[in-house]
Amino acid sequence: MPAPLDLYDAVAYPSHPYPDTHPDHLAVIATLHGLTPPPIHHCRVLEVACNEGANLIPMACALPNSEFVGFDLAALPVQRAQQRIQDLGLTNIRIFQSDILNIGAGIGQFDYILAHGFYAWVPLPVRLHLLALC
Repeated sequence: MPAPLDLYDAVAYPSHPYPDTHPDHLAVIATLHGLTPPPIHHCRVLEVACNEGANLIPMACALPNSEFVGFDLAALPVQRAQQRIQDLGLTNIRIFQSDILNIGAGIGQFDYILAHGFYAWVPLPVRLHLLALC
C-alpha cells in the first residue's frame, strides 16, 4: 500500500525569498550586537522547512563560495527545488526531504540556521528538537 500523501504535498504552501534571512543581513545584525559573524562569502547555511527553496536558492546563486543545505518534510516541494537547482547548474546547494526529528548532528555545523515561519506552529517536541539541533 503506498504511503499517504503528506498534507504539504496536497496543498501548496507559498515559497518566496525572505530578505531578512540572508546571511548578509544576519551578519550585520550580529555585528551590531557585538558579535563577530563568519564572513558571508564563505559560510554554511542551513534552512529548516525550506519548502521548494525559493529562499535558499537565490542565496546560493549570489554567494557561490558558500554552502547551502535545506530540508523539508514535504516531498513535492523538495522535488521542485532539486529540479530548479539542477536547471540552474548550482553545485553549492543541497535540498532533501526529511522530518526534522530524523536530523541530528551528522548534518554538520552551520554558521547560519534559518527556520522562518516554522517554530511558532510546530508541536513542542519539534521545537525542542530544533533548538537542540541549533
